[in-house]
Amino acid sequence: MLKNARAHGFTLTEALVAIAIMVVGLASSAALLLQTVRQERESGSRRAALRIATSMADQLRAVRRPDGHAVLAITGIASNVACADHPPSCETERAAERMRIAWLADAAFALPQGAAAGVGVPDPLLPEYLVSIDWPAVGGGMEQLRLSVTT
Repeated sequence: MLKNARAHGFTLTEALVAIAIMVVGLASSAALLLQTVRQERESGSRRAALRIATSMADQLRAVRRPDGHAVLAITGIASNVACADHPPSCETERAAERMRIAWLADAAFALPQGAAAGVGVPDPLLPEYLVSIDWPAVGGGMEQLRLSVTT
């Protein structure tokens, strides 16, 4: 009786096809992993910016001038200049100046390099503030966070 001399196992072509499919799958997984890491980094920057902005909003709600005007030292104006129109508010302006310095240091530590944080006052007669934070996005460009605060 003659036996069929058929070979068992993979041929070279089948092995190459299997390797090619495996390489495509690994490359797709690596691309997905890189995209996930990038998005997680962006999400971390957004969380940090939101934490820093809300921290400043809470601090602004706690500091008020006796005359009801906006605290100007929080914008970077020297406290002695900011309280020149109303001397009883000088202590509040000095506190705001110290608060701004600490807040900017926290922002510089928590946000990516190249980030900018600041507080604006649209109308000095009203206690309304605009907290703004800009930071470089992972893929290029700039991300922004704006928070309006009324005390």
